[in-house]
Amino acid sequence: MNNEMENKVLITVTKAKTGEVHSTVCRNLRTNIGVNWQAMQSIGDVANEPARNLALSSRATAPVSTDTDLKGEIAANGLSRKTGTFSHTADQSLATLSESWKYTGGSTLTIRKAAVATAPTDLGTSADTHFLITAVSPVAVLDSNDTIAVDWGVNF
Repeated sequence: MNNEMENKVLITVTKAKTGEVHSTVCRNLRTNIGVNWQAMQSIGDVANEPARNLALSSRATAPVSTDTDLKGEIAANGLSRKTGTFSHTADQSLATLSESWKYTGGSTLTIRKAAVATAPTDLGTSADTHFLITAVSPVAVLDSNDTIAVDWGVNF
């Protein structure tokens, strides 16, 4: 990743039937919990879990900085939460998390939000500790066997 990804989320959908690739870039919204987590990490509280788990949601409500859970998180049809691949170059401020999913559902599904969380599975509570949330705009529309990839840039 290069500096063009700083604090942005790249959403890419590859259409299974046509091979068409559609990409959009969205901005991060770091939640208050994320601000607190980052602050605790920077002063050495090793009890905090790393935020490396990526999640998707079809819920249309806009993310806000007080969000503590990703409402409408998808946990089926190949789109369950995954631990992203971490990438960071020493002495650079940008780190990225990357992951992709293959949608195995039978009907069209619209992805409207994505999040980074500390918990590896959806706990349905603030214990998930969602660090970053973004609204996917324009939305990502998936048909069966489409692939969606998320490359999440975080500038420290």
